[in-house]
Amino acid sequence: MGVHTETIEHWVSEYLSSTTGEIRARSFGDRCGAVLVAFLENACGSEVHPADLEEFNIRDGVAIGLGPLSLDINEKEQIPDLLEDFLSFCESSGRLSSGGALGNYARVTATAHLLKQQVRKPTIKVGPNDPCPCGSGLKYKKCCMHA
Repeated sequence: MGVHTETIEHWVSEYLSSTTGEIRARSFGDRCGAVLVAFLENACGSEVHPADLEEFNIRDGVAIGLGPLSLDINEKEQIPDLLEDFLSFCESSGRLSSGGALGNYARVTATAHLLKQQVRKPTIKVGPNDPCPCGSGLKYKKCCMHA
């Protein structure tokens, strides 16, 4: 348990009892509160009060707090919106001064970290007697093969 666990749990429970939080919790599932607590506890670490979060703390919360969790694809797809809504709620309730900006950053970070997919560029197999892919009209072996 972290130093600020009570504060974090209080913030999360207030969010989940709000209209936006209830809607998010219904679509996310039973683990919504636990995911937010894990995110915020790891964002704060042992030194930072939740009200003093900065971008690098958000990055830690996503990578360290949410990365190791075994989340299904539906949960991973909903986390960026969930984090943005939660941090914006914290700003609107007067708890976090830059919650909107941090929410946007959390959305981008969570999308990049949790939904990363290995993208492979399609490669063209070119044989020595095939037309050169540069478009010169020559055979590959006479054009770019040795370049």
